[in-house]
Amino acid sequence: MHDVVIKGGTVVSPEQGIFEADIGIDGELITTVSTAGDIDGERAIDATGRHVFPGVIDPHTHFGLFRPLADDADTESRSGLVGGVTTTGNIFRRGKSYPAIMDDFFKTAESNYRHDYFFTLGLLSHAHATEIDEVIDEFGITSFKWYMNYKLQAAERFGLEQNLLDDVADHFISELAAVDEPTTLAYHAENAEITAHLTEQLQDAGRDGYDAIVERFPGYAEAQSLVAGASHTRQHGYDDDFYAVHVSAKETAEELARLQSMGYGVTGETCTHYLCLTSEECDDRMKINPPIRSQADQDALWEHLAGGTLSIVGTDHIANKRANKVGEDIWESMWGSPSTATLFPLVLSEGLHEDRLGLRRVAAVTSTNAAKAYDIYPKKGSLRPGTDADIVVADIEETKTVTPELLQSSADYTMYTGREVTGWPTQTLVRGRIAYENGEVTAPPGHGTHIDRPIVAGDERDG
Repeated sequence: MHDVVIKGGTVVSPEQGIFEADIGIDGELITTVSTAGDIDGERAIDATGRHVFPGVIDPHTHFGLFRPLADDADTESRSGLVGGVTTTGNIFRRGKSYPAIMDDFFKTAESNYRHDYFFTLGLLSHAHATEIDEVIDEFGITSFKWYMNYKLQAAERFGLEQNLLDDVADHFISELAAVDEPTTLAYHAENAEITAHLTEQLQDAGRDGYDAIVERFPGYAEAQSLVAGASHTRQHGYDDDFYAVHVSAKETAEELARLQSMGYGVTGETCTHYLCLTSEECDDRMKINPPIRSQADQDALWEHLAGGTLSIVGTDHIANKRANKVGEDIWESMWGSPSTATLFPLVLSEGLHEDRLGLRRVAAVTSTNAAKAYDIYPKKGSLRPGTDADIVVADIEETKTVTPELLQSSADYTMYTGREVTGWPTQTLVRGRIAYENGEVTAPPGHGTHIDRPIVAGDERDG
């Protein structure tokens, strides 16, 4: 007799395949994966006719960017549970010393997250590079970010003594390469010099439509920056831990494939908006960096996601209100849009149902591969006995119309309002607790907890 049993479902495991089984849960852990009908529980979830996936991991969110972290941790984790998300990676950056401020962040996060989470910290200065060992040892944070978009802005934006030039990057790459624990360096690919020049030209020409944002951040400049960053990490023997966030362009995916063919261990992430939207249908709600591009770019990203060049789907989620988001023109509008709750449904709808991805690949790119890249596997991203009972029960044939009310975010708009999406969770479990069921979020603020790392050996990341 288990605490909870998920009965009669079709289990989807990237490692083990697709099969009929019951899953037994005791406390926070999966304890049994058994032949259907063999086990019972105090609480039974009837998954007949449904599919059972590892809990979704969105490794790319920005909670607390435009609103207090306490508010975002509450409302945006609530929204994530609607879409099957059980863990998020919260990326943020500050110019101050991280050891001096992280206690307050942890206190706020632990009181308000409804699902689990980990932090990724932006490295902006030589001082940040010297703090890496302390951050890992004291806070269990092993992932960091290199912001190429701040290369020429860091000093003014964050009150630092110098900009984020290559000497700073060289310092923190060498420090990361020397660390014994497995770490991850996320990378925002952007050529800031090209972007600055194009911004001036476009504004002087009076361009203010979405196409101006696309031209401001050309795909070739993203691709060039990716190659440069990967090469820099390879000089320190660190390219196996180099993680390219939000790949948006065909050229970038093609360069990533070439690097991988030459033995670079670079991991590639794309986002749902690049897979599901094109620039022609975008307005100020979709102002994101990098921008949403053409149909040709979208088609290439799906191809590389199916083929393995790109291995993870994230969202770059930022919560804001439409009144604040949309300005007088595209230049005045805010960056970022909310989208965590639609990650899994969109990959099912546009990936599985459009014959771009199989079920196992859906589970891999929405869960398991992110867990490996951020060194939380197999604790997360797996349906093995002994792992956290983070589970999504989904009706992959259910169609819903996307609305802000459906997604339960603090945001009053979405990029996908009115879109018919097929494939939605019926239950989301976080560490054994039924956190969402049939439209109702049942996990309270504070149920989520930080995932301290390192927790596995580095060689578990392959696959």
